[in-house]
Amino acid sequence: MNRQSPLILLLLIAYIFFPALFDWITDASSGWYKPFLIWIAVIIGAYLLQRRDHRNDS
Repeated sequence: MNRQSPLILLLLIAYIFFPALFDWITDASSGWYKPFLIWIAVIIGAYLLQRRDHRNDS
């Protein structure tokens, strides 16, 4: 259950903020780099979670 709680919280936050985030990303008058900011955040978050889990396993 320890790993499921943050995942459920993340999904709830994503569900709540997805419409505003989608409008922000698809806004044609703004920068082309916005989708890349989201992917960078996902990659960094996954790296930090993996690094934390790896330290706890040893």
